[in-house]
Amino acid sequence: MSNSTITRSALCEALKSLCAEKEYEKISISDITKACGLNRQSFYYHFQDKDELLSYIYFNELFKNITRGVNYDNWYERLEGFLENMQKERKFYSNTLKSNEKTFEKYLFDSMHRLFLRFFYHAVANTRKRSDKAKFFADFYSHGFCGIIIDWAAAGMTDSPHSVMLQMKELAYENVTIGKGFIENL
Repeated sequence: MSNSTITRSALCEALKSLCAEKEYEKISISDITKACGLNRQSFYYHFQDKDELLSYIYFNELFKNITRGVNYDNWYERLEGFLENMQKERKFYSNTLKSNEKTFEKYLFDSMHRLFLRFFYHAVANTRKRSDKAKFFADFYSHGFCGIIIDWAAAGMTDSPHSVMLQMKELAYENVTIGKGFIENL
């Protein structure tokens, strides 16, 4: 492992550890470097500010591979694993989401959007090349899933990831029934 990777890892762990003790907004660069035994220059060599460090943690620990290998058969399990990873570091995610929700939400929305676009394009592949409505549908479902996940995190992640994903899975399958009902009643 390179020195740069080791330094970044130390800074990440320091911020995560500090977030268990105090609010994210009250954590300074000095607090972070002191917690891991580095100097401020080392911090600024790798990150512009603590928000960039936070973004780095979000991306590398949660979002980097969230949609890789996801398909119709495993989406439920993969997203449940995502929630389990968040729950393992509940204090960190709950703390940082209180003050910096937009960074997390952007990563989550972008990931969900890519996933839903892929699903919608796949669903209509046999009938049309591309659905002109796929983007709208992906927007709609992405906002809904993001809202549920962020609300779950903000509420302290007390429901199990399994129960949260079970509700989302039920919603996805119920949409088929609801859609058939709309078509029959048009």
